Amino acid sequence: MNDIEEEVEQTVKTADDAESLLEEEPKKPFSDAIDWVSSIVFAICAMLVLNMFFFRSITVAGPSMLDTLEDGDRVVTFNFCYTPKHGDIVVIQANKLINEATGLWGEPIIKRVIAVEGDTIMIDFSVGEVYLNGELLKEDYIKDLTFVRYNDTWIESGKEYTVPENCVFVLGDNRPVSNDSRNLPQVGFVDKSMIMGKAFVRVSPIDKFKWL
Repeated sequence: MNDIEEEVEQTVKTADDAESLLEEEPKKPFSDAIDWVSSIVFAICAMLVLNMFFFRSITVAGPSMLDTLEDGDRVVTFNFCYTPKHGDIVVIQANKLINEATGLWGEPIIKRVIAVEGDTIMIDFSVGEVYLNGELLKEDYIKDLTFVRYNDTWIESGKEYTVPENCVFVLGDNRPVSNDSRNLPQVGFVDKSMIMGKAFVRVSPIDKFKWL
């Protein structure tokens, strides 16, 4: 046998020996459990990241968005690089607001964006009409016309207001019972930093699944 053949044979033998050692190497104790736990931790972290930066699930509390959304409905919101637009249904952080369904502070509320920064908004409570930038707003989503003005702290009937920078003006679809931007001291113009995201789908109850 020449030198080349001996070298090839030795190389093959060495490779076979290494493979045998790998195959015979005992599995480390608890390796399967560690892999399983790692997978669970990774999945939980991924869900937390998605919930923090992309999607969030919110349960509707109260009747202020009837007939679009009912008390107990569950919606999913999208909040990554979101910019509010007219007609969007949004979930708002309520640390400075009170939830009309529970009477508690610090709970999310859900409303519809009617006007954004720079827009003018005017409500004629005598006839229940809402005007956006001087034009009558067509609102096929509302339950009743906008007649309600509970007291003198609410916006004045027939007066035009300009939405401040970085703010939105929101109303509930069920105007007679909704506590919203009409109430200047308690809600008023909502800073965009308080918007948790846009509700884009109702997922529960399942028989009422609906894109919003």
